[in-house]
Amino acid sequence: MIWGSVKEQYSKIWEYGEEIRRMNPGSTVVIKCSEGDGDGNPRFERLYICLAALKKGWKEGCRPILGLDGFFIKRFHTGQLLTTIGVDPNNQMYPVAYALVESECRDTWSWFLKLLGDDLMLNNAYGVV
Repeated sequence: MIWGSVKEQYSKIWEYGEEIRRMNPGSTVVIKCSEGDGDGNPRFERLYICLAALKKGWKEGCRPILGLDGFFIKRFHTGQLLTTIGVDPNNQMYPVAYALVESECRDTWSWFLKLLGDDLMLNNAYGVV
């Protein structure tokens, strides 16, 4: 009752993306939806977020190391959460970007890594592990 229905929450995903862009200018928020069930409402597929402050922090202060991982989500919206972490100067984990995708496959990882590479300007990724 407090949070409302899942469908209602997903209908606010566009507002969520705009709020991230407004509060942290330079952030990347990519929302991918499909046509839906023919009811005129798009169906959520993927969400990618890389906050501008985290991009800048990784470029200016972290080691040239990126860790990638994905794990299952088994609640209302099943799928995978893909994450990227860096390593800060204190050898602590540093979040960089994340994406909620429909499944873990070559297509979703390629999509995630293309967006991540563009955000971090990893043209040839030389020197980044």
